[in-house]
Amino acid sequence: MFSKILVACDGSLQSEKALLTAIKNCMSENSELHIVHIMNMNTYNAIETETSYDGVESPHDISSKFLEKDKDETVDMIDRVCQDQNIIYTLHVEGGDPGHAIINLSSKIGADLIVLGSTGKGLGIRLILGSVSGYLATHSQVSTLIVK
Repeated sequence: MFSKILVACDGSLQSEKALLTAIKNCMSENSELHIVHIMNMNTYNAIETETSYDGVESPHDISSKFLEKDKDETVDMIDRVCQDQNIIYTLHVEGGDPGHAIINLSSKIGADLIVLGSTGKGLGIRLILGSVSGYLATHSQVSTLIVK
């Protein structure tokens, strides 16, 4: 079993499945569970421009609200799953590129396993920038479990 497990959650069904897999198959009673949610502005860049009008929310403000709502929904899912499994966890909310943020956090906390879903919410981003799971599979220095 693993001592420090980092699970990446974006609120998708795949990330919920990854979280359950980590809890049921990778943890012992001495394991620490760390869960990271990445607030990635690239997810909502399509609606953002530099234009704003008096009395109208700027596209940046709208994007920020989407990010915050996404985070809240993801944390609700994490809470539900962990409460159902009677698991205590540490939540990390990071910003920036998901692949880099996950690798940096795993190093910072000393994780010996990273768990994530094979696909998440970002199909358009994955087509343009590449998948987070593919990036972690090739760049992570610790064991990485990609859940299908």
